[in-house]
Amino acid sequence: MITGLKLINPIATEPITLAEVKQHLRLDPDDTSEDTQLNSWITSAREHGESYTRRAFGTQTWELTLDNFPCKDYIEIPKPPLQSITSITYKDSAGTEHTFTDYIVDIDNEPGKVVLAYGKHWSIFTPYPINAVRIRFVCGYSDNILTCFKDALKFHVGLYYKYRDEAIPKDHIDTVNRIYYPNRVFTF
Repeated sequence: MITGLKLINPIATEPITLAEVKQHLRLDPDDTSEDTQLNSWITSAREHGESYTRRAFGTQTWELTLDNFPCKDYIEIPKPPLQSITSITYKDSAGTEHTFTDYIVDIDNEPGKVVLAYGKHWSIFTPYPINAVRIRFVCGYSDNILTCFKDALKFHVGLYYKYRDEAIPKDHIDTVNRIYYPNRVFTF
């Protein structure tokens, strides 16, 4: 059971640039009067896209907390694409933290997985009663984000720009979500 997901290191660079947004909106690239607001909308649009698709649009570090190890021999890692596993730790029944190293990382499938190494077991210890397992991982598109995601982000920022002082019509947000839908992750 997933207990929690905590952002450790946020995205450093948005998947679309201010210049791309200004070009999309047909704004003067030298006019900086709305740059702060446009950058805020870029972030909001990305956060919506990541939430809707259950993906990470740029490199980020997260920590997944589980109450215990699963019965199966793998753990699916949320927020694809998975880049790497930084660490897996667990607390035993006494609350002592241990590092778990007997695993293989599957970054080729989506969602990525942590798979037990051959002949290994998650743990021979009775786990701590809550939040016993912590998996720190790096995820997101390091580059080459899907073009449809970039298009949806620019379209969404355009909606923020057009409807800046009023609610964006629901059918417009539905259009953004329809662009994302074919690449949405359904396992989490």
